[in-house]
Amino acid sequence: MTERPEQASYRITIEGHLDESWAEWLENPAITHDAAGNTILSGPQVDQAALHGILRKIRDLNLTLISVDRIESGLNALQGEQR
Repeated sequence: MTERPEQASYRITIEGHLDESWAEWLENPAITHDAAGNTILSGPQVDQAALHGILRKIRDLNLTLISVDRIESGLNALQGEQR
């Protein structure tokens, strides 16, 4: 039997200040802001299709995407080291 992979978490940084009222439309990520005035969306994604859906919404809002980073959980990091 194939093991179901753990949900991956991502940190998506976009240029400028995005109000927290957009959270529900963007599939409810945590929305924070950095010192440079950028918006950081973070949280788990069910799969790659869900991630691409959020990226499509960012594009549709004509927002500038700065970065997309996968956040390794402690368990995923340990499993990677053991391989």
